[in-house]
Amino acid sequence: MNHLLHLKHQDRIGWIGLGKMGYNMAHNLQRYLGSLHLTMTVWNRSPEKSAKMHSHGAHVAKNLEDLVAQSNIIFTSLANDSAVEEIYSTLLELASQVDHPIIFVETSTIYPTLATKISQQVASLPQKHIYLQCPVFGRPPVAKAAKLVWVTSGDEKAIKKMCLYFTTMSKSIIHLKTLDVTKACNFKLIGNFFAAGSVELLAEGLTLAEKSNVDQESVLKFVETFFPAPSWLEYSRKMVDGQVSQKEANFSVNLGLKDVGHMRQLAQDSGASLPTADLAYRHLKAVQDQGRGDEDWSSLINTLRSASSLPSVVEQSVDVKERYIPEDHKPVGDSHQQLLLHQNDAVLAAHREQ
Repeated sequence: MNHLLHLKHQDRIGWIGLGKMGYNMAHNLQRYLGSLHLTMTVWNRSPEKSAKMHSHGAHVAKNLEDLVAQSNIIFTSLANDSAVEEIYSTLLELASQVDHPIIFVETSTIYPTLATKISQQVASLPQKHIYLQCPVFGRPPVAKAAKLVWVTSGDEKAIKKMCLYFTTMSKSIIHLKTLDVTKACNFKLIGNFFAAGSVELLAEGLTLAEKSNVDQESVLKFVETFFPAPSWLEYSRKMVDGQVSQKEANFSVNLGLKDVGHMRQLAQDSGASLPTADLAYRHLKAVQDQGRGDEDWSSLINTLRSASSLPSVVEQSVDVKERYIPEDHKPVGDSHQQLLLHQNDAVLAAHREQ
């Protein structure tokens, strides 16, 4: 009971940014708060996602001033560095005028120097506000299933307080145990490098398989057997089944270029060599230059296919249902993509029961 009273009287949560990641994260957090008969305040540039959150019980702020006035914890989930810088410029101006301290929890993938800049600006204000850099690993379906991996940096006491909320959106939390908020940015870019490298590696391997007349279904079976990571399975299937051009991408070419660009800059600033990132950047840029930046970043395979005198995967006639799927994973009268959605729904149902 004391814990619930603490939440009710002390923690007033605000959320800024309801994109594909932010909406799913905020929805899970609101579900938890709703179970305690509490709510959160949200703000988003476009009102549609805010309206959806309102239908889940969240209060919609009229503007950022309204949100700052009502919140002592503010999460931000934004698309890129310029959006983060713009929002925090306004937030901190407003935060300098309130009489209560605020914990800012920044979850986006940004370059470390921006995190330093914001952290210093927050520290310069008299209200003893706190800035935490806590990026997350996982694509939108993972966020929906509350299975993200959080990475924390900043004030240890504030992080301990936030862990209650992080767990409503995650399966794991990695504590870097440092006040230096740039470390979480570096960590996130390194983790995303592994993801970008995997997409590049799969694209090259699948292209080589087709050029050397190796059956793609057998390659998919090999990937599933030896590299059963969810991202490997999803991206390999997208590349083979021609789903890379889907406009509702889990992670777009444009966002991929932003992240890989940050990785390359970090490598340059650190004196490290990162040739795989250079390749991935070049292949993603070729897709963007063709006006297809909103496609899933796995569409970089088409750059390799073009260089190998192969047609784009979107030009191939592929029946997804005929692709290799293990017997114990096959849905009845359904596609594998729908199966994944059913699995996500099951995870969410289990989460609601916790």
